[in-house]
Amino acid sequence: MASHTDIPGTGRPLVPLARLRGLRIPPKAATLIAVIAAWQALAILNGHWQFYNATLVPSPGGIVAATIELWREGTLWTHLSASCLRVLRGMALAVPMAVIMAYLVATLKWAEIVFDPIIEFIRPVPSLALLPIFIVWFGIGELTKTIFITYSAFFIIFVATLEAIRDVDPVLRRAAGSMGMSSRQMAYHVTFKSVLPQIMVSIRLALATSWFVIVGAEFLAANEGLGYLINFSRVWFKIDTMMAAAAMIGLLGLASNYLLLALERRLFAWRER
Repeated sequence: MASHTDIPGTGRPLVPLARLRGLRIPPKAATLIAVIAAWQALAILNGHWQFYNATLVPSPGGIVAATIELWREGTLWTHLSASCLRVLRGMALAVPMAVIMAYLVATLKWAEIVFDPIIEFIRPVPSLALLPIFIVWFGIGELTKTIFITYSAFFIIFVATLEAIRDVDPVLRRAAGSMGMSSRQMAYHVTFKSVLPQIMVSIRLALATSWFVIVGAEFLAANEGLGYLINFSRVWFKIDTMMAAAAMIGLLGLASNYLLLALERRLFAWRER
């Protein structure tokens, strides 16, 4: 029988030692761990020789300590959930709007004539440049931040989906037509299924952009959220808390990206990478 480690004070088995011995760290995770370990080692060396200002560049241990302090104060979940909900609301609006608009522009001539020049005129305008205008129009409530994220994510998904629809193999369309498919059936079974992998990639890109722009929105128009926490900590010169909030945004972006990658692998198991 395999030996086990025990939960202290209970005598109950925690994890079989054989499993612990067979535990393998993924290479990408090992890279991240190595960078953090090197950073912490540099901070320890700096404690002896003082070759940089440790207040301005906190160690990973200091950032973790600041995160734990936020958790003990009860504010970590408040800021974390506020930013997550804003990003999710913005993406929930941006994805269907961009996909539907891209389909209309790609398949209907009048939609291309009416909407394409307007979208291409607005698309180069940086979203951060429009944030003050959104605040004037919609105030500093949740609506402004939702619209801001929707605007930032929309164009990424729209352009990728539009090009993917235009690149659908015409042989597939002719084959579907010869089988007697209606326009609605062709739109779903041929066009949508063909472009879905590209849509998923564009969602990953748009989601990364959303984590970027939410910080700017919360700088100017929020009293909670990770961006607000960074700005608040800057005022009080709490560098470790600033970096803790920035690390949270990085972890959220990393986790959301890998979750979408896992979803892609499940949905598109047939695709060779």
